[in-house]
Amino acid sequence: MSTQSPRAFARQHVLVLLLASAALTCRSPAEPGSRRVVGIIDNGGTGIAPLVVPDTVSVGVPFLATVTTFGGACDHPDGSDASTTGLLADVTPYDLLPPPETICIAVLRASPRSIELTFATPGTGVVRLHGRRFGGGDVTLQRELVVRP
Repeated sequence: MSTQSPRAFARQHVLVLLLASAALTCRSPAEPGSRRVVGIIDNGGTGIAPLVVPDTVSVGVPFLATVTTFGGACDHPDGSDASTTGLLADVTPYDLLPPPETICIAVLRASPRSIELTFATPGTGVVRLHGRRFGGGDVTLQRELVVRP
């Protein structure tokens, strides 16, 4: 016998229905009408760092940078462009947005991905992350790291 109140029971069922509805309305990322956009790297006050790199790396040895974009429940990470020249690496992450008529839960979701970078010369390396802010506008974040011989 359940000791749950009718109100709590009803709330649980509504939550289950909302989650099931969102799961059914979020379409495949490859759905016609989906749009590939530069990712939002404004963390919305979540405390999650959009760009994480090691403090120190070695010349010629690949290392991983973690890039996180932020979006809705139906947004999906869709790769990144990266280029390195000397001691400067530029990274631009992309997300795939659902077609405009898609109904999704309004939840801020973090979508991390790893990018392999390599510096060819010793010194102070800089990784620049290019993205967008919530509400529009471009933003660039950067992190420095030591590149040892």
